Amino acid sequence: MHINDAALRYLSSRSRTVFEMKKQLSQKGFAEEEINSLISEFKDCGYLDDLRYCQEYFHYAFGKGKGKRLVLNELREKGVDQADIDIAFEEYDLEVDEVGRAREEAAKVLRMAGIEDGQPVPEKIIGRIARKLQSKGYSSDTIYSIIGDMRR
Repeated sequence: MHINDAALRYLSSRSRTVFEMKKQLSQKGFAEEEINSLISEFKDCGYLDDLRYCQEYFHYAFGKGKGKRLVLNELREKGVDQADIDIAFEEYDLEVDEVGRAREEAAKVLRMAGIEDGQPVPEKIIGRIARKLQSKGYSSDTIYSIIGDMRR
């Protein structure tokens, strides 16, 4: 199989980072020189763009209710350069409300527990909310803020 075919097939299902592409092609047995040449060509054509990938990933991940900490860690694991992450987040941050997203996640748990607005929230449910928010990557400050509001 030709390197271009392998790379395009890998990109066909979703966007990829430069790191992911290098790793995939390396595992397929292509030479580093060939891989670097293709990466350069794909960057020039716009097929690979880590900054755009970050922007798309923020919309996807925050739409799924994930917290900032988890999303940033996931991007680092995908090999995205910290500078690209910072630039993309700065642009995205204008429309991001971390506490608002966390409140939405907490409201889902409350609905599933059958607790309506204004009703007291049992400690068991508060614990469930805290664990869910933590698993989604919200900061401790955000979690304590949400829980503090529920206890009042």
